[in-house]
Amino acid sequence: MNDEEKKNELLSHFEEAAKKKEQKVAKDMVELTHVETQKQEASPETLNLAKTLKDQIITHDSFQKLSNDEMTIIESIQNKRMFLNRIAIIANQSRIPMGNEPYKKAELEEILGTLISKGYVTSEIVGENRVYYLTERGKYRIQ
Repeated sequence: MNDEEKKNELLSHFEEAAKKKEQKVAKDMVELTHVETQKQEASPETLNLAKTLKDQIITHDSFQKLSNDEMTIIESIQNKRMFLNRIAIIANQSRIPMGNEPYKKAELEEILGTLISKGYVTSEIVGENRVYYLTERGKYRIQ
């Protein structure tokens, strides 16, 4: 009887497996339907905002075109406020080893004047000397 019981047990397992194979899977039970979609239109307020932002970015980017000398000077202004001679020392430290002529005082003042007009640097008189420091825009540019 032992063999007979094993055969019946195996037979029942095979029958269960066959029944499971015949059962439908979830994807066979789901019925798909077509859904219509519509393109969303932007509101006039959104279009006006986008145009305004685009115009501001174009204006902002036009000021971003800086020469290598201007970038060197901006990056040389490390502290909150620096005198012209200190900026010259830092800026010339990288120029002299590369074989470039060091910045002269007039040349530095001209570059700093350009950076002031572009809004990256500002200056003020302290005692008898002028000190230069980065504006928020200048700080943002070197980050």
